[in-house]
Amino acid sequence: MILFKNAIIHTVSSTGTIKGDLLIKDGKIVEIGENVSHPDARVIDAGGLHIYPGLIDIHTHLGIYEENAGWAGADGNEYSEPVTPHLRALDAINPDDPAFFDAYANGITTVNIFPGSANIIGGLGVAVKTYGKKLKDRIVKEPSGLKMAFGENPKRVYSSKNILPSTRLGNAAVARKALLEAFNYYKKNENSKNDPRKFKLNLEAIKGVFEGKYPARIHSHRADDIITAWRIMNEFDLKFAIEHCTEGHLIADFIGEKKIPCALGPSISTKIKQELKNITFKTAKALYDNDVLFAFITDAPVIPIYTLPLEAALAVREGLPEDEAIKAMTINAARILGVDNRLGSIEKGKDADITITDTSILDPLHRVIYTVIDGEIVFDLKKYGKVVI
Repeated sequence: MILFKNAIIHTVSSTGTIKGDLLIKDGKIVEIGENVSHPDARVIDAGGLHIYPGLIDIHTHLGIYEENAGWAGADGNEYSEPVTPHLRALDAINPDDPAFFDAYANGITTVNIFPGSANIIGGLGVAVKTYGKKLKDRIVKEPSGLKMAFGENPKRVYSSKNILPSTRLGNAAVARKALLEAFNYYKKNENSKNDPRKFKLNLEAIKGVFEGKYPARIHSHRADDIITAWRIMNEFDLKFAIEHCTEGHLIADFIGEKKIPCALGPSISTKIKQELKNITFKTAKALYDNDVLFAFITDAPVIPIYTLPLEAALAVREGLPEDEAIKAMTINAARILGVDNRLGSIEKGKDADITITDTSILDPLHRVIYTVIDGEIVFDLKKYGKVVI
């Protein structure tokens, strides 16, 4: 049991920001307010420090693209065929990837891990806590979504093999064909017990989207690819989110009208390919102005995981309100993942995942003083004696 006293608590809830105390017990938040006390609590004076919900990055490849491991640790993509929905990110995660430490040492307590974007349908994601003794105990949601990809990535991979899909026409055709096959499989088994002799593992993975168990999460940078994703998913009446949304500012009114959630970023990037030519930190403000539910992402290890608050800060520089930037690293991310009953805000009964900083988390010079996951202090700046990047 830990009691943080005299902190500036950013609850990211209807309570707003308060100066007071936070009590955590048995991995949960149990009390928030002034003059909180408990005889059995370890008391930490957090006077002047800022407490936030643990940060959430909803689009990463931690553990499946291991840092400093080269070819041996690159397990995020299968390049052999364009539709591989039955792959599971969980099966490739190395929980000892040092990127997990980089995450929680910088206040990021939950990450969503996806297969890469080589395939039109790449497999199933998993959301995990960034710290824990056993991987199975770190799982927050599995599957967390079905990864799909449109645009340059599958085009590049399969045009090099001279097979379908080699164009955006092919991308859309392959996606429709796979979804239609899964739809027919789903309808055939909807009201009857599955015959194990006819069980198809790959179609079961897509069937979960038809059943509403998890959404499709579709890699799309360009505005036209975002619209294509909407068009195809609308044909099948399926829930989905856009991943990256680089040109979202160009069609923010459309995204808002269609109520499409977006995992935005990483905007800290060079214009390394054609799809990124219109990258800007103004996208977040455009999405906010059109009532789009969005969250910031790093795509780590493509961009280092510790840049998540910097993504938010640079969006604030371009007009996004500060409180909305904080939401886009916490409660918005939790809502898009479908785990906001547990994570994303400081409220009684929620998981005790919190980030404590010496100044505003939007200040590029901030330092993480403590990170708490499931009620345990997993990072203490005093222990390490320096800021960990």
